[in-house]
Amino acid sequence: MELVRTRLARTREARLGFFAGLATAAVFAVMAAALRAGDGPSAPLEGIVELGAASIAWAAATPTALAAARNRGAHDRADGIEALAATRGIHARGLEAARAVAAMMQIARTLGIPLVGLALLTAALAGSFRGALARIGLAVWLAVFAAIAGVTLGSLATLCSRFGGRRGRLLLAVVVVVPWMLAALADSTVYSIPGALGAVLSFAFELAGGGAGA
Repeated sequence: MELVRTRLARTREARLGFFAGLATAAVFAVMAAALRAGDGPSAPLEGIVELGAASIAWAAATPTALAAARNRGAHDRADGIEALAATRGIHARGLEAARAVAAMMQIARTLGIPLVGLALLTAALAGSFRGALARIGLAVWLAVFAAIAGVTLGSLATLCSRFGGRRGRLLLAVVVVVPWMLAALADSTVYSIPGALGAVLSFAFELAGGGAGA
């Protein structure tokens, strides 16, 4: 399992997603610190965190999901991974399941690290114990969101990889973007995968009270 996840993490797209997520979080962290320095303990950081979380989700998840949608089966066969797995009693279906779980784990990790890190930074900048607790609670809910996004996008990317083959990334883009565009035209983006995940993210902020509080 760890070998499969590591191979995915080392792809160009997955590395891009990981560093894009960190870089986006760093930008919003600087903005939060600047606002805290300028406005003092009562600085309203919740808006920055929510906007940052949405930006991190797009920047980190998109390249990583595309990496998971590559024809990973063909790459594993070419690199001898399937043969190695067979010597350990893991057959094709077991390896396919491992790829799916690895994709979920990698996407969740790529999202979770910068999301939770940004929330914890704003907890450290809080002007009160209550505010810090609220933002720590937000960090927990953001970790839950990262897990949900990982399961959703990881399973979808794996299916696109399996059925799309060399065109797995194109299939993923079509499956995600076309319904999103149609839903946007109908003013019902929640009925698309990006819209649904956006709704889950907004719900996480509601459950945490927006990470609000000075």
